[in-house]
Amino acid sequence: MQSDHSPQITIPSQDLAEENRNLLGELETAYKNMEMILNQSDREKAIAYEALQQKFQALEDLYDEMTRKENMLIHLEKLSSIGQFIAEIVHELKNPLTVISGHAEVALLIAESEDLRDQVGKIPKQVKRMSHLLDRFWRMAYKGKEDFSLFDLNENLRDCLSTVEIIKPKKIDMTSSFCNDTLIVQGDPYQISQVILNLAKNAFDAMENRGNSIRVETKKVSSHWMQTSKEFGQAYCQNEATWVVILEETDQFALVEFSDNGNGIQPELLGDLFQAFFTTKDRGKGTGLGLSISSDIAMRHGGNLAVKSVPGMGTTFQLILPLDS
Repeated sequence: MQSDHSPQITIPSQDLAEENRNLLGELETAYKNMEMILNQSDREKAIAYEALQQKFQALEDLYDEMTRKENMLIHLEKLSSIGQFIAEIVHELKNPLTVISGHAEVALLIAESEDLRDQVGKIPKQVKRMSHLLDRFWRMAYKGKEDFSLFDLNENLRDCLSTVEIIKPKKIDMTSSFCNDTLIVQGDPYQISQVILNLAKNAFDAMENRGNSIRVETKKVSSHWMQTSKEFGQAYCQNEATWVVILEETDQFALVEFSDNGNGIQPELLGDLFQAFFTTKDRGKGTGLGLSISSDIAMRHGGNLAVKSVPGMGTTFQLILPLDS
């Protein structure tokens, strides 16, 4: 009996190996293409996500800035109302002073003894002194418009410190040292006085529980000094890029240092001091606007407001203004 065998197809092993290599090559190429497409898609998604994040952050920053300015306007409006109220009080106080001065002059005319005339003669002098002080407070409390002009910073500071002496707590000793150079700057003397008063008020508060000394000093410094000296403040209000340009374009500056030996400020808080409504004082003792307004004044004058502090030892604020060449 003859057996029936099915026909067999034989594929040479060499051809099979070649075909496997081709299939593996095509598979590898397809995998690489798919990986490239997936990676490209991930990059595009990452780029799009980053762009959205930047736009969201920009909108959030804009909202925060608008909120900050709105709140500042509300507070400034309140401060303006207080300033007008003070101006009215000053006006009302000057009226009785005028009457007192007039009666004192009449009393001088009819005084019979020399001793009495000496005593009565002190009244017009003290009335005149009080009137000048009221005028100074009025100028600091209310001003119609910004008035930039050339003025001697040393002279302006002397005048302002005489007012600070009147309002400072009795326990605090204040000393001053003025450089021999004439410090002529371009700006508004009234606004610079506002900065000094704000710094004085902060120093008074900082020494409520510790410290009793304030020192005010003026210096003439160079841009090189501010770029290299370790005496320059650890933090300042001016934008970094803007400050670099100012230092490149201006060589000489006037520096006012306002130092106290109070509680000092923690290093991590220094960078926030010039932000509106930020305060290290207890609730109800500060609005957080004094340094913000002061820094705004410094920047409008093309200068800077810097701070350096050692916790437990005291704080120094530095007002920097370009000297008029």
